[in-house]
Amino acid sequence: MKLEMHTHTAEGSPCARILAREVVKAYSQTDYDGIVITNHFDNDLLKDFGNTDRERMERYLLGYDTAYEAGRECGLTVILGIEIRLEPYAEDFLIYGADREFLFAHPNLCFLTQQELYELCHENGALLYQAHPFRPPCRPQNPAYLDGVEFNQRPNGSNHNELLEKWICDYPDLKWVSGSDFHAMDNLGFGGIILEQQVKDSGELADYMKHHKPHLIIEGKESP
Repeated sequence: MKLEMHTHTAEGSPCARILAREVVKAYSQTDYDGIVITNHFDNDLLKDFGNTDRERMERYLLGYDTAYEAGRECGLTVILGIEIRLEPYAEDFLIYGADREFLFAHPNLCFLTQQELYELCHENGALLYQAHPFRPPCRPQNPAYLDGVEFNQRPNGSNHNELLEKWICDYPDLKWVSGSDFHAMDNLGFGGIILEQQVKDSGELADYMKHHKPHLIIEGKESP
């Protein structure tokens, strides 16, 4: 299964240019079998999404919900993920394995520490990866409270993956993931992972990632 692990839609991420249905249509015309919607989750964004926690979570999920329905229509698997920015730092983390109920139960995730978020993810069967750790102004965070790191494949993203390759050598227990960080059509299909079996939702994806080391897609090609 070829799966894009880092995808944004215009409904949920203001920096994204493409609406969810168009994102799904674009990936359905490639050899990808599915995408993970990882819209931005941070206080500055969410405070404009409604007056109550429930309103904000429903609005946050609009991009994923729209993509999911479009995926059902065309046969592309669409899975919920989260790209979260913790306050007051500039660091971004990817959560894999969280579902809708997790978000409604924990609408204030961005006010947790990295350790608190990591422990909460594990209590709920989810995983925490740091997104693009060497993309300025980001810096690698405490590896004790990470399941892995992302080798971000967004073209011209100043990701400095060569620095990440050196850094991660000191932390052999950390796993790797790859994603295109899709915001616009020229980001299509540069990253993702290859799984040896099909997964249909966030829980199955997290369970697979806990027990397997998927092949990474690097610059649009499967790694050895």
